[in-house]
Amino acid sequence: MNVSKSPLRRVSALAAGSLVGLAGVAVFATPAFAHHSTIAGTTECVEGNWVVDWTVNAIGGGTPDQTATFTTVDVYPAKTTLDNPKLVVNGAPIRAGEPIKAKQVVPGDAKEASLSLVAKWDNPSYFDGKVTTGNVFFNEECKKSEEPPTDEPSTPTDEPSTPTDQPSTPTDEPSTPTDEPSTPAGEPSKPPTLEDVPAEPTYEVTCDTVEIGADNRKNETPITIEYETSKGEKRKLVVEPGESKAEKFSATEGFSVKVTYTVEYKGTTFTNTYEVPWEQPAEGCDDGEGGGLPVTGAAAGGVAAGAAGLLVIGGALFFVARRRKVKFTA
Repeated sequence: MNVSKSPLRRVSALAAGSLVGLAGVAVFATPAFAHHSTIAGTTECVEGNWVVDWTVNAIGGGTPDQTATFTTVDVYPAKTTLDNPKLVVNGAPIRAGEPIKAKQVVPGDAKEASLSLVAKWDNPSYFDGKVTTGNVFFNEECKKSEEPPTDEPSTPTDEPSTPTDQPSTPTDEPSTPTDEPSTPAGEPSKPPTLEDVPAEPTYEVTCDTVEIGADNRKNETPITIEYETSKGEKRKLVVEPGESKAEKFSATEGFSVKVTYTVEYKGTTFTNTYEVPWEQPAEGCDDGEGGGLPVTGAAAGGVAAGAAGLLVIGGALFFVARRRKVKFTA
């Protein structure tokens, strides 16, 4: 029997080759498995901030004097830092198996924190660039506790003082006024009347005309005169303060003028209307040429009869009686 060609020889060779391959894998894979880092963290809420205590351990296989340096050191959240100067990029060599501790202060409203490292081994030389990361999570917000007041409110030791003296009683009675309140001597002022207005009517008649107006030279308010003749003619005249004016009308038998005077005096407005009939003067009209002297006052009998008893401006308007002579200022 030829053992070299038997199936048993082929199986033996295959088994020996497999053992050699497994031994090679074990030799070359051991450094990769043995060189690594571990990161662990614990948290604590301190005065409104989370404080994370990190523990980093660089583990190396083989000889006990192996060292490593960190090529990457990252923390989260951004802008936070570690308080251990050994946890920096390319710092002093770290001996394998010696734990490194560091603190990280994180805002109280953060949700998590992390530390990431990449280690490069120097003895024996080994570097695979793999990142090792440690994470911690915050389930609630870290709030600053309210400080209780340290000082108790002081309790007053002194009782309020009681006044020993009674309030003094006034001995003098209040004086009683002996004088009665003075009564005003003057009577209250009466409202003005038409007789108080410092103005006068004017009237002049001839054989064929009649002229009616007002003298307002002593008054301070205007007088308005409205005319309406028996022929239907209407006129209006305003006599300003300091003036004396009149309107002239042609007149024949049966002619008359309805006159309305209006004036305001000391806040009161007076208005009066009356009828003035034309009557021919008793003298100077017999020649039939319409001449004759102007007649005022008593000669104008119809005017006197119509104006009697009516309110007048500046006293009594046209207080003219048939047999009484009244002088009107033209």
